[in-house]
Amino acid sequence: MNRQQVLERERRWARVAGICAIAVLPLFILSTYLEGSTAVFDFDVATERLRAADADSGQLLAAAALRGLSFLLYLPPLLYLFRAAQARSERVSPAMVGFVFIGPVLFGAWVLVSNIAQSQIAQDFVAQAAVGGDIYTMLDNLADDSSLASIGSNLFFPAVLAILVAMIYVPLQAMRVGLLTRFFATLGMALGASLLLITPPFSLRALSRGFAWLGFMILGRSPRGRPPAWETGEAIPWPKPGEEPQAATAGAPADVVEGDATEVFEPQPSKDQTARRERARKKKRKRRA
Repeated sequence: MNRQQVLERERRWARVAGICAIAVLPLFILSTYLEGSTAVFDFDVATERLRAADADSGQLLAAAALRGLSFLLYLPPLLYLFRAAQARSERVSPAMVGFVFIGPVLFGAWVLVSNIAQSQIAQDFVAQAAVGGDIYTMLDNLADDSSLASIGSNLFFPAVLAILVAMIYVPLQAMRVGLLTRFFATLGMALGASLLLITPPFSLRALSRGFAWLGFMILGRSPRGRPPAWETGEAIPWPKPGEEPQAATAGAPADVVEGDATEVFEPQPSKDQTARRERARKKKRKRRA
């Protein structure tokens, strides 16, 4: 694929990738609002939280669906950025594109499966608790016997690992070819790594904001615009600390004028000085005569 074809492909898919990246943040905020407006978090006791979850099961499932969709929307901008970096550098491994797909899909699946499992456990708990018995033992048995809960817990670590790899590899390669600035690429990698170090709600909120900024940059609506590598279709690596930009080291600009500028800035004599010099010359001529 030549440079013109690369630029044409990126122009064609920029709107889709940019809008998907921007939509991550409002979907995540809306899902958080729907979840937080339920009574689930008003209780510290697990049994009471399950009763509240059963009462608000519809709203919780809607919140889970929106959050799962927000994770799936990671895929278009990450894939767009991966293909753009791959077109500008042979160092980008084609096999790594698998993590771009696996991470968002597994994360979305984990959210949906976990919430459906919670809803099912809550429903069964409320139905069986009405009969009577040891509700705490009943709760433990329901959690242990739930196959969906087991699947959800098994999905979490692979999902986080895949997202972590994608969020480190893609920004790193994009930075190397000049598609992302050093600051934003480093920030993206740090946000990906935060999924393992920080409570998921906080790290995911920050990650959603990062995707929103990426979306505006893809669409060319960020305050500083897009780096030059987007317009040229070729890699323009950022200079290392202490180095000059490539444009400055490639040769002197065409409008540079040689000389020490003394011709330009040499002071010109005033009219009075010119007249005095002329009179002095005339006196010298008379004396010689």
